[in-house]
Amino acid sequence: MIDYSEALQREGLTVTVRSMHAQGDGAEVALRILLESGEHREERRLVLTVEQYYELKPTRGEISEELYERLEEAATLSRAVHAGESLLSYGGNTLQMLTQKLMRRGFSRAVAASAAERLQAMGLIDERRDLIRELEKCLRKLWGPKRISAQLWSRGFGVEAMKELPALLERVDFVSACAELIRKHYGEVPADSAEQKRMIAALGRYGYSIHEIRDAMRIVGSSH
Repeated sequence: MIDYSEALQREGLTVTVRSMHAQGDGAEVALRILLESGEHREERRLVLTVEQYYELKPTRGEISEELYERLEEAATLSRAVHAGESLLSYGGNTLQMLTQKLMRRGFSRAVAASAAERLQAMGLIDERRDLIRELEKCLRKLWGPKRISAQLWSRGFGVEAMKELPALLERVDFVSACAELIRKHYGEVPADSAEQKRMIAALGRYGYSIHEIRDAMRIVGSSH
């Protein structure tokens, strides 16, 4: 339901569409609406997409309160879509991340989710493409599979996009990546057992399994 001001919650609310005009190179329609209840008058401006306008078919003159509420809801969704487009211009977002960001901007969960879904349908959210980009960033940091998987889940990628992750990870030689990480940070495998344990613990935090770490240590050790 629309959150009317206290004065407009009285009996006998009248809603009148005063004017309508196209804007945004014809992609939007702006409506100027007058709300009246007794002596109280309040004017509001709603902006709809052309698609919303043709779906709801508002006309100049008095309209029902039910139609006004549908117009208000449509205009709110339109604002959320615009806000989502602005957020996406700064970088890729998953459906979940964009929904959360729109909620932080004051939109309800339902409106935020609906706006994010519309932007995905428009091709502005491509979780598979963004997952591959995020995976490449993780690989450049020499992260292991466990940390990569945790990172991608934390970024909010959906189940469908994450289904491809095991196949993508299978193509990566994580033992060689772990060996490269050892050379980068330690030069060689530490001879001291205590130092080795600390190194193994650190490599585990990078997301490598104990088997990957042991194999990588053998590779590094055999090259010296």
